[in-house]
Amino acid sequence: MGKVDWVVLALKSSALPCIPTLVKPLLRKKTRVLAIMNGLIDDDLVELLRTISLEENDVATKEKRDLPCAAVYGGMAFIGANRLRPGFVEHSDEGSLLGGIAAISKPEEDEEEELKALVELWKPTKVKFTEERLVIRGRWIKNCWNLPFNSVSCAMGGTLTIDKIVRDPSLRKLANDIMDETIAIANADLASRGVSSSMLLGDQLVRNTSCKAIRNESSIRKLFNLIPLLIHLLFGRKHKCGLSQTRWDRTKHQRC
Repeated sequence: MGKVDWVVLALKSSALPCIPTLVKPLLRKKTRVLAIMNGLIDDDLVELLRTISLEENDVATKEKRDLPCAAVYGGMAFIGANRLRPGFVEHSDEGSLLGGIAAISKPEEDEEEELKALVELWKPTKVKFTEERLVIRGRWIKNCWNLPFNSVSCAMGGTLTIDKIVRDPSLRKLANDIMDETIAIANADLASRGVSSSMLLGDQLVRNTSCKAIRNESSIRKLFNLIPLLIHLLFGRKHKCGLSQTRWDRTKHQRC
């Protein structure tokens, strides 16, 4: 394929270690990398990309280098879709994309120009794109959408679709409790990063989007294998921010 202007990553977060090998042949100094992926992956992705050298015959190392590309962006896809069978996906709701800058190659470069490049990328498409100035905030918004209902599904054996959870009062309450705790973890993490109180996540902001994710059983079963990674991520954030015992603690044994 050769060198490209844009690389769009649409992988599971468990594939992060493979990314340097996958993208190295595509990169040049002016390439921009957009990761439309779930999870708080941006810091890890940037560090992995810094191991890449564009020098001929040079191999990736763990030594920290400059970014081998112009910029790295994070993208969050808000979409309701069911994988009915291999090769067939039913798009039931939404389809918007939230994105922003995770890192740029040189701090002195104009972030506004790099953000403009991301906005311009989606203008010719039918995708509704919204820029997010704080990528970590966008990641947490998406986590507040995904984690409550997916974790309840997995706790129940991975057999419940999200619409059934919403219609069951007790399961919906459990999902709401986990959502409240996810918001608390998110805001504690954002505050620890110096994010102002005006930019913290509000309950209404999250609940306005959380019920739009309708996934089928096959999707839930795929997520079941990733739950230990999600637990490691969230429990690390929770304890780092000094949060106490939560329903996450009490339900994690059901999922592992």
